Amino acid sequence: MADEPTQNHLAATSSNVVQAHTIAGGVHFSTTQVALPVPRQLPADTAHFNDREKYLASLGNWLESPTPVVPTMIVGIGGVGKTSLATHWAHQVRDSFPDGDLYLDLRGYHADDAVPAEDALEQILRSLDIPGERIPVGTEPRAALYRSLVYGKRILIVLDNAATPQQVRPLLPGSPTCRVLITSRSRLTGLATREGAQRMALDVLPPQRAVEVLARIAGSDRVAAEPDAAAELARSCGYLPLALRIVGGRLAANESLSLSDFAEELRQERLDALTDDEDPTAAVRVVFSLSYRTLQPEAARLFRLLGVAPGPDISVGAVAALVDLPVATTRRLLDALVNAHLVREDSPKRYRFHDLLRVYAAERAAEDPEHAQALRRLLTWYAQVADAAARVFAPNFTRIDIGLPDPTAELPTFADRAEALHWCDQERANLVDSVAQAERAGELTLAWQLPVTMFGEFLVRRPLNDWVDTHLVALRAARATGNQSALAWLHTSIALAYRGLRDYATALEHFDLARAGWQGLGERWAQAWALRDIGDVQHLLGDVASAVTTLTEALDLHIAEGDSFGEATALRLLGAAQHSLGEYDAAIASLLRSLEIRKEHGDQRNVAMVYAALSGVHNSMDDPTKAFDYATQALPLAQSLDDWHTEARTHDALGAALAGLGRPAEAREHWEAALVLLEKLADPDTDTIQRKLA
Repeated sequence: MADEPTQNHLAATSSNVVQAHTIAGGVHFSTTQVALPVPRQLPADTAHFNDREKYLASLGNWLESPTPVVPTMIVGIGGVGKTSLATHWAHQVRDSFPDGDLYLDLRGYHADDAVPAEDALEQILRSLDIPGERIPVGTEPRAALYRSLVYGKRILIVLDNAATPQQVRPLLPGSPTCRVLITSRSRLTGLATREGAQRMALDVLPPQRAVEVLARIAGSDRVAAEPDAAAELARSCGYLPLALRIVGGRLAANESLSLSDFAEELRQERLDALTDDEDPTAAVRVVFSLSYRTLQPEAARLFRLLGVAPGPDISVGAVAALVDLPVATTRRLLDALVNAHLVREDSPKRYRFHDLLRVYAAERAAEDPEHAQALRRLLTWYAQVADAAARVFAPNFTRIDIGLPDPTAELPTFADRAEALHWCDQERANLVDSVAQAERAGELTLAWQLPVTMFGEFLVRRPLNDWVDTHLVALRAARATGNQSALAWLHTSIALAYRGLRDYATALEHFDLARAGWQGLGERWAQAWALRDIGDVQHLLGDVASAVTTLTEALDLHIAEGDSFGEATALRLLGAAQHSLGEYDAAIASLLRSLEIRKEHGDQRNVAMVYAALSGVHNSMDDPTKAFDYATQALPLAQSLDDWHTEARTHDALGAALAGLGRPAEAREHWEAALVLLEKLADPDTDTIQRKLA
C-alpha cells in the first residue's frame, strides 16, 4: 500500500533479486558468495596393489591426451580388481582435478539394488550442493542440470560397477574438461560404438604376480620357504586379486599356519579350516550348531535337507518338493530359518544360504537317512516343471517320451510364454547344477531326463556352454542306462549347441551319431531332423551344393512323414542355402512356403525368422525396400516373444536393409541393438555385427 514504507536494504546477490516495489534511495547488495564445496568422494586407496603398471600408464596417457576426451572403461570379471585399479589411479591424479572428484557405486550387478541413472544424478547434484527442492524430477532434466553445473570444470568422475550403457549415458558430463572412468563386468559395447569410449580389459594376475600378492600380505619369507604351496594357493584362488587378499589375510593372522597346510584345507573345503585354536567356541561350526539346536524338529529337518539342494538359491515351491510338504507349511518353516539367520530370503519366495552355512547344512544332511530320497524328489520336480514350461513357450517342438512320473508336489502354472521363460531364466543355474548332482548321486535316469526337458529353453536362450556341459553328462548317463532313444535325442541336441559355438566338425560327429541312432530305432521323422541339420552344417562349412542336396532329401522325408513343422524348418534352411548360391527365385519360393506353414501353426518365432531370411534375400537382389518391409514385420514379432537371438537377427536384417536404403545412422542403431543382444547371449556371432559397425 502507498502509505507503507519501502525497505531498500537487501542482503542478497545481484543474481537472485527481483524488484518488487518502488525503489527509493540506495540499494545495498551483499557481495559475499557462498562457495560450492569441492567434492572429494574417492574411497580409500587399495593396499597390496600389483601388476597394474601397464594399465596405470595407459590411464596416464588418457589423462594427458590433447585430443577430445572420451570415457575410459575398465572391464573384467568380478573380483579382478577393477575398482582397486580405478581408485588407486584416481588417488594418484586427484590433484589434477581442482574442482573435485565424484564417485558413484552404481551396483549394476545387484539385480534388486542397482542404482538407476535418475537416482545417481540425484546423488551427484546433492554432492554439488543442490538442495533437494531444486533437483528436478526425471532423468533428462537432472542430466541437463548436471551438465550445466560441471561444464568447464575439471572434475574426475568414477562410475563403479556399471551394468548397461543406459545406466551410464545420462551421467556423462558433456564437458571436455572432465574425465569419466567407468568400471564394469560387461563390455558396454554400446558406449564404445556410440560414445567412442575406450575399453581397458583387466585380466587376472599372472601366476608369479599372484604369488607376490600373497608374499606382501603373508610375508615374503614364508612364501619363499614354501614356493610350491604358495603357487598352489594362488592357483586355487584362480589368480583373482580379491581371493588372494582373503587368503593372504588368513595367513598373516596365523603365522604358525604353513602354506601347504592351508592349501590342503582349501582343497578339502571343510569348516574344520575355519577354527580358532585359542577360542574353540568361536569355531564356525560351533556357532552354526548353536542356532541349529534351537530349531523345532520340522525346521531342523528342512535345514538339513536344504543341504542337498543344488544351485545358488531355491524357490519355496522347490523346497516344498524337497521336503514333501505343502507350500504353506514349507513357507512357515522357511520363515523360522530366516528368523534364526540360517537362510536369507534375498527376494520374495527365494532363499539362499551363506556359503559356509551351505557346507554346514550339507554335513547335517549327510547324517540324515532321508537325504537321497529328498534329492530325488527335488530333481524330479525340476524336470517336471522344466518340461511344463517348455510346453508353454515351445509347444511345437517335437519330443520323445522320457518317462517322467506324474507330479506328486504342486507345480507352478504359467499364464503365458513370458512367465514360462522367466521361470527357466530364473532357475537355469539350479537346473544346470542339478544335472551334475544327479550324476554324482547315481540318479542316472534323472541325469539325462533333466537336459532333455531343458532343450526348449536352451534353444531359445542359447546358453551354449551350459548346453554342452549338461548334455555331456546326459550322454554318459544315457549310455550307462542303455536308453537308445535318449542317446539319439541327446546327440541331436548337443550337436545344435556345437553348431552355435561354430565347432562344426564336432556338430557333424554328433549329428551322424544321432542319425545312426534314429535309423536303428526306425524313427524316420527323427532321421529327417538329423539329416536336415547335417545339411545346415554343410552350408555353414561352405559346401553349399552338398547342403542343397542334403536339405532337399530331408525335406522329402519330412513331407513323406507328414511332419509339417520339420518341413517348414527344412524349407527355411534350404532357402538360406539357395540364397548363398545366388538362386534367389528358388530361395524366395522355399521361404514363402515355409512362411505359409509357420503362419498355419501360429508359430510367431519362426515366422519372424523367415521374415528376416526373406529380407536378406531381397537385400542381395538390390531390393532394399522389400528387404526393409520384411525386416520391419519381423522385429515386433521377435520383441513380443522375448527371444533375444531372433530379435538380434531381425535387428541385423533391418540394419542391412537400412544401409541399402542409404540410411547409415539408422542402420547403426539396429546393429548396435543386435550387438547388445548377442553379447547378452555370449553368442559368437557378435564378431559379425562388430565388423558391420566398423
